[in-house]
Amino acid sequence: MKRYVAPVLSALAAGIIIAAFGVFYFVIFRKIPGASIIGLLFAALALIGLGVLAAVLIQRIREIKRGEDDDLGKY
Repeated sequence: MKRYVAPVLSALAAGIIIAAFGVFYFVIFRKIPGASIIGLLFAALALIGLGVLAAVLIQRIREIKRGEDDDLGKY
């Protein structure tokens, strides 16, 4: 089980980075008059990215519970 901690933590770290990216650009573009739609676009992209990340993370946890081995070492 210990060997699966790193992939899960890296996925969570990626999620935090995606969320920070979306919030940062949302705040930046909200301050610029007339460019608030761009900030909303970045926020939406960050939310979509977090949704995809959550789906992949759930799939990965299910694979770990079933005992499937990581096939990334073959490449």
